[in-house]
Amino acid sequence: MYTSGEGGFSVNMPEKTEKTEKVEVTPFGKQKVHFISWKPSTFAIDKFKLFEVSYTDCPPRFSSDSVMVDFMLDSSIRMRLKDFTEKDFQAETIMLNGYPGKSFILDNGGNTVIVKQCITNGRRYDMVVIAKNGQGTNPEIGEFFNSFKALN
Repeated sequence: MYTSGEGGFSVNMPEKTEKTEKVEVTPFGKQKVHFISWKPSTFAIDKFKLFEVSYTDCPPRFSSDSVMVDFMLDSSIRMRLKDFTEKDFQAETIMLNGYPGKSFILDNGGNTVIVKQCITNGRRYDMVVIAKNGQGTNPEIGEFFNSFKALN
């Protein structure tokens, strides 16, 4: 189990993660985004290409009510989708372990991309798995998403 005290979450993901930060344009403006990522080694033949959780602060004015949270999640998931495709694609409204969220699943050049986002405790969390095609229903993926918990 990976626990991020500063990020305020725990999640079950592969060991040997890497932490990075970068300033990105988010639905909340230009902000520092924190990434916790796992990728296989260069020479590994693995069914997975990436497990990643990122988070950024969500200013209170954007998380004050459910209408604003839904609007910000729509904007955020559309921005994230552009990282993978230019096609117009409808994201799904989900509950991610009790937190309101959005998600999409995309077949992209021999890989399956699964992205789930939620806003809770003043943060936007973005979870991504990239798996080789045919691995999209692998139990490890469900375990990753289902284990996510925001810490109080």
